[in-house]
Order: sequence, then structure tokens, then C-alpha cells
Amino acid sequence: EELIFQARNKIKAVAGLDSGIEMGDMYVNNSLFGDLPVIISTIQTQTRRMSRFKPQDFGLLVIDEGAHIVARTYKNLVHYYKENNPNIKILTVTPVPDRADEEALGQIIDTVAFDYEIVDAIHDGWLVPVDQMMVTLGSLDLTHVRTTAGDLNGADLSAVMEEEKNLQGVVQPTLETMYGLSPHSLDLFPISEWAGILKSQPQVRRTIVFAVSVVQAESLSNIFNRVDPNLSGWICGRTPKDQRRELLHRFADGDIKIMVNVGVLTEGFDDPGVGMVAMARPTKSRALYAQA
Repeated sequence: EELIFQARNKIKAVAGLDSGIEMGDMYVNNSLFGDLPVIISTIQTQTRRMSRFKPQDFGLLVIDEGAHIVARTYKNLVHYYKENNPNIKILTVTPVPDRADEEALGQIIDTVAFDYEIVDAIHDGWLVPVDQMMVTLGSLDLTHVRTTAGDLNGADLSAVMEEEKNLQGVVQPTLETMYGLSPHSLDLFPISEWAGILKSQPQVRRTIVFAVSVVQAESLSNIFNRVDPNLSGWICGRTPKDQRRELLHRFADGDIKIMVNVGVLTEGFDDPGVGMVAMARPTKSRALYAQA
């Protein structure tokens, strides 16, 4: 939902075009299609409702996060519009054109029209420079975590990252970094004094934390809030929409400083006020890491 309305607002702001939304209980009135130059929906909605639309009514199909285009659902989507409208143009956009399973995007995509890397965007001033800090957790043992489809197995990884010692190992460096403290500086103080130390710092970076499981996300948020109540919130795919909207609104306003998520604030999420990202889920996937 966040991505759909974000896209509509950006298209209106940049191109001055109104968009229709096909999603959930929202339906585009096809009899008024001529008044709507753009239709926005998710792949999940298109999979269920693409038959409502006539491919001949469209001149351009834009697929964001195009690294997914070799998946069956996307192939079906492209086939439906292309087979019934051979003249339709298809534009695929992705920040990370590689996949962990090494499936070739060339199965669907014929040519690369434009190549603009993250480093180029940083040099041109569109993105802020990234300072990467590696944190070593002495308690973290991934030797028994299997590899599935090119990345760490989700179930195995969840079991490891949900261990209390690893949860604590994530929380302290996250707090030290987002409050501008030196690494391990909180070692000198009991946890009961951390809140006072943090509040004395002049600046704080609003932070998104990526977790591998719901249990890990909820546990991390609870630990953050034991340090300072209302410091953190957490969301996952099962979070009710109203609760998700409220938490993201509070996060955007700075009412809560940390938002822990499981697969929600990923592809396409846009919040320019975020100052830090904490990867609390080890990964072998360059694409997944770059997206964060």
C-alpha cells in the first residue's frame, strides 16, 4: 500500500499526471479509462485482475523492481499484455539487476536502455554517500546455516538470530552508531543508565532495522524499548494496515526513532529522513544488501 500511493504521489509531482489505483477494494472504472493516463497496481493485484484490462488500451507497461521479471507471475503478466498487444512497450527498472539464483533477466529483457549505478547517483548528488560499518558478533555462529537459492536459509538463520545473545549483540552497536557514540562506549555503563546517556547526545539518526523473522523483529523492538520506552516500533507483513500506517507516521514524525521490519520497508520504500540502516539479518545476496 505504501509503495502504491508513493508512486501515485511521485508521478503527480514530477509528471503532473493523475493515476488510477487498482488494489484491494479500489477498482479503476474502465468506462472512464480515457481520463486516467496511468494505472498503478501490484503484481499480486495484476495476477488476480489483469483480465479486467484490455492490453490494447495501453501503450507502455512499466515493471518496477525488474529483477523479479523472470518469476512465473511476472512472465504471465508480460505474456498477457504482449500477446494481446504486440505493439506495447515494456520498460523494466531495477537498482540491482543480479539475482541470488543467477537466473538471467535476458530471458525477458531484450536490451539495456540505460545504466546508472548507485555510485553514479552518489557522485551526481542524488544519493547521500554511504558509510559502512561492519559489526562483529562473537556469539554469532552461522556454520550450521544452510544455503538455499543462493542465500542463507531463512529458517536456519532465524533460529540463530533469535538467540538472546545475538539480539543483544545487535542492539548495542545499533544504538551507539545512531546516537554518534564510539563503538563499545556503552560497555562502561549498566543498561539502566543507557537512556540518560543517549538522551544527552545532540543528534540521533532515525534508523530502519532489517530482521529475518517476526520473532527477531519483535524481540529487537522490545529490547530497544527496555532501554528507552517508545524508542522503537516493529512491523511485518501481518501487521494490520491501520497499525502499520500509524507506526510509519510516528516514525516519519520522529516520535519513534527505530523501525524494525521484516520484508516490508524493502523495495521502493522512500523516506529521505532516514539516517541509518541496520542489517540485523546476515545475507549472501548482494542484491538484498544493496536494496537495504
